[in-house]
Amino acid sequence: MQRFLRLVWRGAVLAILGTGCGKEPPPVKKEVVRPVKIHRIGSLTPEAVVEYPGTIKAHQTAELGFEVPGRIIEFLVEEGDQVKKGQLLARLDPRDYEAQLRVAQANLEKAQADLQRNENIFKEDPGAISQDEIEKTRRAVKVSQAQLDIAKKALADTRLLAPFDGVVARKLVEDYANVLAKQRVLILHDLSELEIDVAVPERDVVHRAANVDKKEWTRRLQPQVIVSALPGRRFPARIKEFAMTADPVTRTFSLTLAFAPPTDVTILPGMTARVRVVVDPDAAFSVPVSAVGSDPDKRPWVWKIDPQAMTVSKCYVKLGPLTRDRVLLVEGVKKGDLVAVSGVRLLRPGMKVREFKLPAQQEEHPPQGPTPAPSAAAQSAPKGK
Repeated sequence: MQRFLRLVWRGAVLAILGTGCGKEPPPVKKEVVRPVKIHRIGSLTPEAVVEYPGTIKAHQTAELGFEVPGRIIEFLVEEGDQVKKGQLLARLDPRDYEAQLRVAQANLEKAQADLQRNENIFKEDPGAISQDEIEKTRRAVKVSQAQLDIAKKALADTRLLAPFDGVVARKLVEDYANVLAKQRVLILHDLSELEIDVAVPERDVVHRAANVDKKEWTRRLQPQVIVSALPGRRFPARIKEFAMTADPVTRTFSLTLAFAPPTDVTILPGMTARVRVVVDPDAAFSVPVSAVGSDPDKRPWVWKIDPQAMTVSKCYVKLGPLTRDRVLLVEGVKKGDLVAVSGVRLLRPGMKVREFKLPAQQEEHPPQGPTPAPSAAAQSAPKGK
C-alpha cells in the first residue's frame, strides 16, 4: 500500500514539474508600425513630369554655296574653325568674271558716249536727229549699267563670306573642285545658343494655359534638357517657339526650346537628348484627396510625419483648388514636410509609421524561402574542410 502511495506521489510531482517547465511566458505586445506612402511637400510626383525625345541643333545653321559656278582655288578654313561674320571662307577662280566685268564696263562707256554725241547733235541741229533716237541711246545706257552691276555681283560672288559668327561644321567638297551655282560647299553653325525640337502630343497641349506668353509658360513648365551622353546633367531651357497647328501625320505639336551651351563640356548639333517639362507644377504642393481628413467642425488636416521619430501628428491645412484626384495645400505645410498619403484612416496621433515600398523596390531584399535542393553536380563535388 505504501509503495502504491509513493508511486502516486511521484507521478503527481512529475506532472506538476512538467507543467511548470512547459508553460510559455505571456506574449509581449509589439508596437504597431503602419506602412504608408509618403509625399515630401515641394517634390514633384512622377505623374507631374513628362519627357520628350529630341535632337540638339544649332541656333543658326547655314549651308553655304557660291552663287556662281566655277573652280575653287582656295579654302581658307577647315572643319572646326571659328569664324567671324564677313570673314572670307573660300574663293573661286575669278578670271572669267573679271573679263565679263571689263566687257560690261566697256559697253557702258560706249553707250554713254553715244548718248552724249546724240544730245550734242540735237542741241546744234534739232532736225538732224530724232527724239526717239536719243531715247533709244538713253535706254542703252540703262541696260549697260544693269549689265555692269550684274558683272560686279558675279565677281563678288566668287568670294564666299561667313553670314554670322560661328564654327565650320563640315566641308562638303574637296579643294580645287568644280562646283555649280548654289551647290553646298560648307556648313556653318552658330553655337552661341543651342536648340532642340520636340513633338508634344495633344493630351499635354491641353494643359497649356491660354493667353500666357512664352516667358510665363517657361516659368510654369520649368523645361530642362537632358543630353543622352550626359545623363546626370540637366540644362535649364526656355520656350522659343510653339506650333499652333498639329502635324497632319503624327498629330503632334512642334515645340522648340533654347538653352545656353555649357562651358565645361561640349554639346554639338545632332546629339540626342530629352526635354523634361513639368505639366502639373502644383502637384508638388498637393496631396490625394483621400489623404485629407476633417474634424467635426469641417477643419481639414493631414497626417504630418516627424522625420526623426517617424511618428504622425495632425496638421491643420488650408485647401486650394482641386485638380483631378489631388487637392492643393495652400497653408499649414512648407517645402520639405513629410505627409502620409495612404492608409490615413488607420493612423492615430503619435503612431509610428514606415515608408511603404512597392514590390519592385523590395527586390534588393527578396523574402527568404526554403533552401533549394542541391544539384547532382553539387552533390558529387568534394566537400571542403
